[in-house]
Amino acid sequence: MGNKLNNSCKLEFSNEVEISSEDYNNILDLEEKILHMVASNQQTYEILDQLCIMAESLLKNSVASILIKNHNGDLDVEAAPSIPNDAKKLLYDLSPGPHNGSCGNAVYYNKPQYIQNTFIDERWTNLREFARDFNICACWSTPITNENKEVIGSFALSSFEHRAPSAFHKKLLKTASTIISIVLKNRKTNNKMKYLAYHDELTDLYNKSYLENVLKKKGEKSLILLNINSFSYINTAYGFDIGDKILKDVSKVLKNNFHADTLCKINSDEFALVYDKEIDIKSKINSIQQYFLNHMIDINEIKISITFSYGATFGEENLLRKASTALKKAKESGKNKFIIFDKFDNLNYKDREKFIKYTNIIKNALDNNQIVAYFQGIYDNEKNLINKYEALVRIELEDKVISPFEFLEIAKLAGLIPNITKIMIKKSFETMLSNDYTFSINITEDDLAEEYLVDYLKEQASKYNINPNRVILEILEGVSTGGKDSHLNQLIELKKQGFKIAIDDFGAEYSNFERILDLDVDFIKIDAKYIKNIHKDKRSYEITKAIAFFAKNVNISSIAEFVHNEDVQKIIKELGINFSQGYLFSQPKKELLKSLEE
Repeated sequence: MGNKLNNSCKLEFSNEVEISSEDYNNILDLEEKILHMVASNQQTYEILDQLCIMAESLLKNSVASILIKNHNGDLDVEAAPSIPNDAKKLLYDLSPGPHNGSCGNAVYYNKPQYIQNTFIDERWTNLREFARDFNICACWSTPITNENKEVIGSFALSSFEHRAPSAFHKKLLKTASTIISIVLKNRKTNNKMKYLAYHDELTDLYNKSYLENVLKKKGEKSLILLNINSFSYINTAYGFDIGDKILKDVSKVLKNNFHADTLCKINSDEFALVYDKEIDIKSKINSIQQYFLNHMIDINEIKISITFSYGATFGEENLLRKASTALKKAKESGKNKFIIFDKFDNLNYKDREKFIKYTNIIKNALDNNQIVAYFQGIYDNEKNLINKYEALVRIELEDKVISPFEFLEIAKLAGLIPNITKIMIKKSFETMLSNDYTFSINITEDDLAEEYLVDYLKEQASKYNINPNRVILEILEGVSTGGKDSHLNQLIELKKQGFKIAIDDFGAEYSNFERILDLDVDFIKIDAKYIKNIHKDKRSYEITKAIAFFAKNVNISSIAEFVHNEDVQKIIKELGINFSQGYLFSQPKKELLKSLEE
C-alpha cells in the first residue's frame, strides 16, 4: 500500500465552471470499469479499492477513502488503498458528528461537506491533529445512502492542497457514492443468497441442500427425520403466524436439547438430525418423544402439544432415501411412531418380490410402448361444462390396465419417473394436437432434479404446435414450498414460456403461501382427503373453506378433487370453488369426451 500523504499544503483556487465533455467521459469510464467488475463478480474489496484509485487519478495530489457505519453506528474504513495503515487506524470507530471531520459531518447531516481548509474549519475540531500529522489540507465528503435513503457511510477525496471542489469534482463524488451504494447492496444480496442457499429463512437452520452435502461426506452417520404430526391442521386452526412461531420454537428445542452434529429443516414441517457416528437411535428418539410429552409449546399463551413421526437410519450410502422411506412407513403406522430403516432391512420378502416384479413391468412398458395417457375431465362450475382435462398415467398390458397407485412409488425408487413423465408429455401433446382443450400433466421433484423440463417441454410444444398456455403443470405442494432454488427457478422459467402452474394435493402439507404467490401459481387443487367427506365432516369443510377463501382473495383458480356425488358437488359450488374433478363428472379414459358438454 503506497503512502501518498505529503507534508505541506498549497493553496489552489477552483472556479465553478461547467463540466466538460472530457470530464463526463472520465466519469463514464469510471462507472463502466467499476460496474464491469461488479458484473464479473469480483471481490467487493477489489472493486472499492479500484474505485478509490480511479477517483484519485482524477484529482492530483489526493487520496480517496470509503467509510462505512459499523453495528454501533460509528464509521470504519472500508477502502482507502493509498492511505497508510497508521493513518487508517486512527479513523476506525469515528463517530458521526459536527466536529468529526468531513466524513463525520457528511454522515451526521446527510449532506455533502466541502471543506477547503481543515486546519481552521470548526468541522475538523476533533481531527485537527490528524489533519496536520498527515497533511490533509482539504477534504470533500459526500454521504453514501442505501435503497431506503438511509445514510450508511461516506466517500471522500482528501487533498494535500487547500482547495474547493469544481462542478466536476462534485459530480465525481456524487457518482462514486452512488456506485458504492450499488456495490454494497450487491454484496449484501450475494451474502444473503449464499446464506439462503444453505439455510432455512424462517428458522435459520441448515436446509435440505446443506443436508445433502453433509450426507455426501465420507464416513458413517446416524440420520433421524422428524415430521410434525397434523401441522396443516395447526395452521388452519391457529393461523400461519402461530404456525411459524411453533416451527421456530421447535427448532430451538431440537438445537438446545438433542445436540446433533448437524440440524436441518428440510421441508415445511420436517427436520433432520445428523450425528457423525453411530448412536442409539431408539434411545435418542425416545428422549425426543419424552421431552415433547412433558413440555408443551407455548405461543402467545396458546399451549400446543407437539408430536412427530420419525424415520431413521445409520450407515454411509443413500441415508436420506432410507430415512425418508422409514418416515413414510412410520406415518402409515400412526402418529408419534418411529421406524428405523435398518431394523426392517429396507423391504420384507413380500415387498422385495413386488419391487422386482413391478420394476420389470415398468421397464418392459417403457420399452414396448405400454405407458398410456388416460384423460379425466375437469368440470367448470361457472360454465357448467367440462373444458379441461388431466392426463393420468396407466400401464396397459394385454389382459389388464395397471393403476399408478400400484407402480409409481416403485418407479420412483427405481429412478424411472422422468422416463415416464417424458412419455406422458409426448402422448398428451399428441392427443391434444387436434383440439384446443386446456390440459394438465403431473410433474415431480424427480423431474425437476433432472433439469430437463424447460428444454424438453419447449421442444415438444414446438413439435406438436401446442401453445404453452394450454398446458398446466401440476406439482405437489412440497415442491413449491420447500423445493430447491434450482427447482423453483425451472418453474419460474416455464411460467415465462407460458406454461401454467397448479399446486396438486393442496392442504396435504404445510403451505408456504408467500412462495406460492412468488411462483404466480394459476391453480390450487384441493387435496382429495378434504373433499371426499366434506358433506359429513366438519373439519374437512372448514379446511376446504379456508383454502377456497385464500385462493379467491389472491385470484388463483381452485379445483376440488374427488368430487364423487351430488352432495359433495353442492358444497363445492356453495364455497365458490371454480372447478370440480371426480367420478361424478368423468372417469379416466383414453379417449376424450365427444363434446365439452358431455
